[in-house]
This record gives sequence, structure tokens and C-alpha cells, in this order.
Amino acid sequence: MLTPRTKSKISFIPKIPEILYNDKILDFLAIALDPSTRCLTLEGTIRSTKTVDAVLAFHLLVQRQQAPLALLAAEDNDAILDKLLKAERGLMTLWPDLYKLIKDDIGGYYVEGKTKNGIVKILLCGFADKSRWEKILGKDIETVLIDEANTGDEQFIDEAFGRQAFTNHPVMIFTLNGDDPQHWIYQNRINKSVIVGECPASIRADMDAVKIKKRGYYYFWFSFIHNPAITAKKKTELRHEYPVGSYYHKTRILGERGKWGILIYADYIDSLRNFKDLYIRDSHGKKILDPKYGICHFVLSIDVAQNKAFNTFILHGYPRDYSSDYILDCLAFKSNEGGKSVGYSKKTQLLKVFLAKHLDIQPQFDCIVVDSAEDNYIRDLRNEGLGIPVIGSWKATIKQRIDLNIICLNKGNLVIDLACLEIYNAFLAATWVKGKEGLLRSDPGGKDADTIINDWLDGTEYGQTLHMYALSGGKMRGEAVVSTT
Repeated sequence: MLTPRTKSKISFIPKIPEILYNDKILDFLAIALDPSTRCLTLEGTIRSTKTVDAVLAFHLLVQRQQAPLALLAAEDNDAILDKLLKAERGLMTLWPDLYKLIKDDIGGYYVEGKTKNGIVKILLCGFADKSRWEKILGKDIETVLIDEANTGDEQFIDEAFGRQAFTNHPVMIFTLNGDDPQHWIYQNRINKSVIVGECPASIRADMDAVKIKKRGYYYFWFSFIHNPAITAKKKTELRHEYPVGSYYHKTRILGERGKWGILIYADYIDSLRNFKDLYIRDSHGKKILDPKYGICHFVLSIDVAQNKAFNTFILHGYPRDYSSDYILDCLAFKSNEGGKSVGYSKKTQLLKVFLAKHLDIQPQFDCIVVDSAEDNYIRDLRNEGLGIPVIGSWKATIKQRIDLNIICLNKGNLVIDLACLEIYNAFLAATWVKGKEGLLRSDPGGKDADTIINDWLDGTEYGQTLHMYALSGGKMRGEAVVSTT
């Protein structure tokens, strides 16, 4: 019979999530373990289990291998941790007794995997930072999983394949959402695979155009309709997650390949949903925040500019759970006036004037967020005695910041006050760098009227990435360095 003390101890044992299978997943795992398999691609929609299935295959392959090294790779270490290791059905969550995160002797971490053949050292590599590639150089690595492989550098992918050349059973696993059909990863690698099971006709046509296939290369297409954990109601909701015809609807919901349009946010922004008067008048005629939005936290974000660019101050309001971002006020001014540079001292004077407009809410300020690259200005502001913590912005990539705002605009949890028309127009006018669609936002430079678009957007994003997790509904990781209670 269990005593209360024993029951108490049992309640603290982490519950390992159930692994759900269906015929499609079992077919995939069977081919993953076939001795002739060399490369596996899992492409498809959001919520399709493709990453979970890739992790399952990686686990089974690592447990089989005799070589001492394997590799997990993603855009950065946070993505590896959140999606591959410690996700609800991540490697360390599902098999906590087999996989442990270990501090390496010389910097960084790796995962120690216990197998019947001994210990496998699983290297971790964030491929966005080329300096981290050295982790795989000169090593023989048998099993490799690269998450969102389409965002990786071609040289990195080639190097990873090369590291497998002298192992007994090398297997490369790719996961990705749809991308430009002309992307090099399709042309050089994926389209040379044999399709297993169903996939959209457009993808089949692309892949059938490549007549000569590579031995051991297999392609699997996954949709949320294949996810055994999703209810019929949730599947219906997912079909309406993004506007029909938009890039995200085509690649994330339909699971097809596609190209971005010229304008980044045009398919997701709506004036009635994202551009509103956030203020009302009280009984005395004073302008106050509309209480229906529940705004009770404030963040001031700053983009510090050089040369002909603009400095921007942007005031954000957040509800208690930080699930929506309300842009309340803004200011922009040039870094060069009359041929003279505007120094830190002048910028700080203007900042104090801006803050003075909002004295009534300053006790509710969480922080002032400055571009993390501006260490000197952050240090100067901390010495000004502003009475508000000054911190550097979280170093999210431009792509992560863009994805966050697509989610926020589409869901209606980014709302811009009518007084901030310039910021609303900046979102409407934002474009991609030609040839880098889906990766880099255009920064024309030189022409003040164009340059300010990016200055408004950068300044806005610095105040959002603190609460990226809450704003995205748990879809993206952020790093809140201030209390959220």
C-alpha cells in the first residue's frame, strides 16, 4: 500500500509523453532503419509531426550505430534545445535515462547517448553562426539530423555529408517547410529522392522532373492531417490559420512549395484589425488608454542609428500576460543634422523629453530596450538615473523577428495606434532583399524616405523579442529578462 510520503515522491517523477504512431509514421521508421537508406527528407505543413518523427528516427539510428559520434543541427542552440531535445516529444524528454546534456571539456555542450554499443557523443551545432561549424570539422559522424535544412548554408550541408563518408551506416535526416522550388537544397539534394506515399501534385511534378534518383534517398511528405494527436476541430482551425493565397498558407497549411511576394507583410496586415485608436477620453476629457485592452506593462524600445539613418523611440504597451503588443507612441529623428552627427548626449536629451510625455505610466515601465549592439549607449543610459532598467535587446535573427510579426499581424495581437501611422506604413512597405526572399529584409540606404522604413521596424522589433514566446502563442522562443508576474 502506498503511503502519503511515497505518493508524494511519485508525483514528482516527470511524466514521459506517450509516443503516438500510425501507418504513415511506422512506414517512415521502417525505411529509416533500412540498411540501404542514406538520406531522409521530411517536408510538409505545420503541426504535422515531421520533427517528432525525425527525432524518433534519429533515436533509433543512434541506438543502432557503432560509431562514436552523431550530430543534431538547427539554426541556433535555442532551436536545438527547444525543438529537438526538450520539446514535448524531444530526445531528452522521451528518453531521459538515455540522453543527458553534458558540458564539454572545452566550451559548449553535447548530448551523451547511452546505447547497447556504448556511449555515443551527439554534437550540437547552430549553423547560423559559421564559427560553430568547427564542431564537426575533421570528425567522422554517422547519424545527422538537420532541422529546417532549407535555412542552412549549402556549405554546411555539404560538410555534414562529407563528415559521414567514412562511417558504416551514414544517414542524413532533413526536416523543412516548403520553400522556393528553385532552392538549391531541392535542386542538389531533395529532388533526387524517391517519393514514399502521397504528396501534393506540384511537388511530385518538381521531383519527377529529375529522372535519375540517388540510391538510398527517400522523401516523405507530412501534413497535420497525419498527426494522430490533433482533433478534427483543431485541423479545421489550422486550415484557416493564415489568409488563403498567402505564402504562409501555401507552405505552412497546404504544405506546398512556394515563393515569397515582394511585400513581406501585405498578406497579413489589416487596417481594421491592426490599426486602431487605443485611447479614449475619461469623464474629465483627459486622454487615457482604453481599459478594454488591459494594458498594464510598458516597454520603450530604441534603435540607435548612424550616418543618414534615423533613430527611433517606440513605446509598447502589454497586457498582464504579454500576449499582445500595442504600439502607443513613437518618435524618429536623423542621426545627421546639418552635416553634423547627433551624438549620444543629444539623443539622451530627446529621450528624456519623450519619457516626460508619459510620466503617468513610468511606474509601470518594465524596461528600456536598446539594440544589443550599442553597448556604449546602453552603459551611458544606465548612468543617467532614469529610474527605469536599461537592457540590450534579445539577439533574435531578422528572420525570427519577421516571422513573429507575421504571426502577430495575422492574429491581431499587434495593434498600432492611429498616432503611429509611420510604423503602420513601414509594415505595409517592407520588402525582401532580392534573391534573399524569406531571409533578409531590404535596407535601401542612402535615401532618407526609404531608410526610415527599416529604422521603424528594427526599433519596433527590439521591444517585442523580449516576449516572443507569449506574443507568438508559444510558437517561438524569446528571452524575457524582466519579471512577467
